Amino acid sequence: MRFELLQPKNLSEALEMKKAYGERAKVLAGGTDLLVLLKDRKLKAEAVMSLRRLRELNFIRVEDGKGVRLGALVTHGDAAASPIIQGRFPDLAEACSQVGAVQIQNLATVGGNLCNASPAADAAPPLLLTDALLTLASAAGERAVPIQDFFLGPRQTVLRADEILKDIFIPEVPGRRGATYLKLGRRQAMEIAIVGVGVAIHLNGSDQQIADCRIAMGSVAPIPLRARRGEQVLRSQTIKDELIEEAAEVAAEEASPISDVRGSRSYRLDMIRVLCRRAAREALARAQRKKQEGSK
Repeated sequence: MRFELLQPKNLSEALEMKKAYGERAKVLAGGTDLLVLLKDRKLKAEAVMSLRRLRELNFIRVEDGKGVRLGALVTHGDAAASPIIQGRFPDLAEACSQVGAVQIQNLATVGGNLCNASPAADAAPPLLLTDALLTLASAAGERAVPIQDFFLGPRQTVLRADEILKDIFIPEVPGRRGATYLKLGRRQAMEIAIVGVGVAIHLNGSDQQIADCRIAMGSVAPIPLRARRGEQVLRSQTIKDELIEEAAEVAAEEASPISDVRGSRSYRLDMIRVLCRRAAREALARAQRKKQEGSK
């Protein structure tokens, strides 16, 4: 395993290197996925560009009236422990707290989790629930890509050869919103998700009236995805147990899981239904605990 190590001092320098090397240089953030792939010879690289010196990509900040922006190098551990993330997007904090062991969480980055483009990426479902925007940067400029358009397939994204993921913007969701992320794994945080489900519910003035519902799933298709037909079952409806059951059933119908060493297709479909029901009820309870419009 031989390659040239590139160590840019800032983002501008990194983008110039990526422009020069293109696909020949693989980007190293936390390294928890890339180094394993290189060691196992599942990936070849002429050069590896480490971003670890780029402190400008390691931040979490509130943009008043707009939302929260995370630098691509924020670790899962920092995201999970952030009062900003915990307060506004607890489902993302929950997801980040379940990515590998504590040692992995302290190295692996949210940006790397997305760029690795695993169908099981834990950070993806919570970000899909919010219509997060990803800033992709190159020496020629920047572009914003909705997260639902970022993934093309397993380990495939829309990132161009000269681009780096710069940051992630999560739009603010005002009002009575509750959200959660549930993960099924043989050892929970130590395990790749067999199924991961995120649900967000936004209530009207009434505790029983759903204004909006969003469902996102991981490890159930070639890419993380929204269960849009399942969402529609609950949207603009008065809460009823049978509607939650129906939404879970429809969400499972939207999935296309495979059978592998972690679980069969039929098992995953069953677990989608179970996790959707549990997540919907927890998201609903969180929304009901919030104060009326204006609380965050």
